[in-house]
Amino acid sequence: MKQGGPRFASRRLLLAGLAALAWPAFGQPAQRRLVVGVEDALYLSGLATRLAQTLERDTGLVIAWRAGASGALLARLERGELDAAITHAPDIELALSRQNLVHDRRPIADTALLLVGPPRRPQTRRAAASGDPAGVAGERDVVAALGRIKLAGERGEAAYVASGEVSGVELMERSLWAAVGPRTAAPWWHTAGTGASAVLTKARALSAYALVERGVWQALGSKSGLAALSEGDARLAVTYHVMRAFRAPHPGGKLMVNWLAGHNGQGVVAGYGRGYRSVA
Repeated sequence: MKQGGPRFASRRLLLAGLAALAWPAFGQPAQRRLVVGVEDALYLSGLATRLAQTLERDTGLVIAWRAGASGALLARLERGELDAAITHAPDIELALSRQNLVHDRRPIADTALLLVGPPRRPQTRRAAASGDPAGVAGERDVVAALGRIKLAGERGEAAYVASGEVSGVELMERSLWAAVGPRTAAPWWHTAGTGASAVLTKARALSAYALVERGVWQALGSKSGLAALSEGDARLAVTYHVMRAFRAPHPGGKLMVNWLAGHNGQGVVAGYGRGYRSVA
């Protein structure tokens, strides 16, 4: 049957108009895809991937992660090279927020750092006691533990591996070592390469101590040959925040932030475990 007439033409125009309105939000990849920086530890642990998968299922937004250290990511966010970022560098984040260079800073996950090192092996009939030369196993005061590592290092008995980039771990590490006291350059102090796994790799090679984010430890610790020796100090607490760029406002950015900080995103964090806790 031939279709035509003013009524049919009007209906076609209405449908075409509705499609034109819907297409930019849901049809064009540029509108659905966000480039988001993420602290390397959160990516390496697998939580970032799980969040992106569930976010896409719930909202249609596609996250293209750019993993790296918080310091570098926040600099890129300020320049508008990223649509958003998830980082752990509160001092830098707050400074950018006060200058209105980032928006919607919201907490999305809690975790903590661990002090890891060579495992303590008790004396046996065939071998003397070994491992944990600084004797920090079970010490809950992280500054006291680092102080013992410093003394053992100065005696040539221990080594420590520090993060080699401006990551969330490095910023906390810097503050904790400042509380220990002055530290001169010494052969017991080592710096890792880039990436959250680099610290564990070098600490294993040197049988050294290091501070490691719990999610990274859950992912790689069993293969490191090291042991978790000190944890539980409130100064080791970590909170990841998400925030949007001021210079590159993405139409899906607000939706992403609200989802991550809301019921669905927090449910993913809580269910993932591996050292992470929801903030809700």
